[in-house]
Amino acid sequence: MIKYLITLVLLLLIYYFIKKNNLDIDNFCNNLTSFEGVTYVHLYTNKGEKLNVALINKPFSTDSDYKAYLTNKNKYIYLGITSYMEFPSLPSNPLDNYKVEDFTNTNPYHLEMYFSLCEGWLHCFRDPVKFIPVDKPYALISESDFVNYKGLVPDNTEKEYDFIYSCPKVSSESKDCFDWVSYNKNWELALKCLPILCEKFKLKGLLVGRQDCDIPKGSEPYITTTGWVDYSEMVKLYQKCKFVFVPNQRDASPRVLTEAMCFDLPILVNYNILGGWKYVNDKTGEFFTSEKDLENSLTKFLANFNNYKPRQYIIDNYGPRNSGIKLKEFLLENFKDRLNITDMEYVTIRHPMINY
Repeated sequence: MIKYLITLVLLLLIYYFIKKNNLDIDNFCNNLTSFEGVTYVHLYTNKGEKLNVALINKPFSTDSDYKAYLTNKNKYIYLGITSYMEFPSLPSNPLDNYKVEDFTNTNPYHLEMYFSLCEGWLHCFRDPVKFIPVDKPYALISESDFVNYKGLVPDNTEKEYDFIYSCPKVSSESKDCFDWVSYNKNWELALKCLPILCEKFKLKGLLVGRQDCDIPKGSEPYITTTGWVDYSEMVKLYQKCKFVFVPNQRDASPRVLTEAMCFDLPILVNYNILGGWKYVNDKTGEFFTSEKDLENSLTKFLANFNNYKPRQYIIDNYGPRNSGIKLKEFLLENFKDRLNITDMEYVTIRHPMINY
């Protein structure tokens, strides 16, 4: 009898605590554990409510990543999002530690595990069948699609440079110009393109993160480099430039592209980039494939320069609301009966964007 009285008292105390703190009883009883970090990303409705969907955005690097999956697998629908090179396929960066065999001094890459764990995919690829299991639901949606263009608005900052290229080192202390990041940002191709951009077309470039890196001699007078810059400084640097140069190839969700477009910078992009290719069209910029065809692409790009409207293209096609409606429709079409919330206008990734 006593234990029942104790249980009743505890329940009354819990009810009192909920009411006193104005907590929602349903959410209190069905609370979704937050485990967002490097590997997992949460989704939110237009009202800021957390959905029971978790995105896996890179390979597991520790046992705790897998434990988090096991702990929450009955609460969440797990989807993959391709934000890390070729993930879920094996990353091709030679400086990456993941391997599918010969695990000496490397991390084992369990390729089939990611195919199995994720019930669907948000991807960036031109040809998804090469990288993800297409027998599950998938959609061409990237995290960079959700750029907050209302917070990235061009002003009257004077243009000091013709182009900006972002290739930071792996850390602010690093002195290595050929590292994990530079492979993904294709510094090797950038070096081959600089003589064309600078010496032949006389364009001035701002190379973010390339301080103390060797620059082709003839291009040096046209180039300014920076060290490590934080995000607030990077936003200011976009506005000092006329267009963004993106030779990147192993880049899955290049935030630099959509952020630059918000500042109305046209884009000159490597055709072979993993993700971000979908932003390039006659309203935004041009493709090139290597230093061999850059001159032709650049000539066309500069001739059409004043006709590009990249910011308007982002506003019309991407951003939290447009991309969020597409994501909402994907979730409702494939997982409606399992979602904790279905009454929503749009869904955002990583951060709530309320009433956008």
